Amino acid sequence: MNEPVALRYDFDGNGYLYMDAGSGSDWASRVKDCEFLYTHPKKELTDEEIINTLDKICYEGDSGCVTGSLTIFHQTIVNFARAILKKASEK
Repeated sequence: MNEPVALRYDFDGNGYLYMDAGSGSDWASRVKDCEFLYTHPKKELTDEEIINTLDKICYEGDSGCVTGSLTIFHQTIVNFARAILKKASEK
């Protein structure tokens, strides 16, 4: 289950008051009559989606994984990590 990231409370007809971790470590226990707010869960990627993403970065990208340069390999890993994060955030 996801952990709450914020809460809202005290609706006055015009809006709510909000509280999150920026309000202190005990923020989630300060208000008794509140509604907890959650982030959307990240999509879980299958092994096939991860492998396809790696193939796309390695063989369709500019850097290529098949060269012997450590700098190019590091850049490929960085590009791969970014691609995985992007793929996981798609709906």
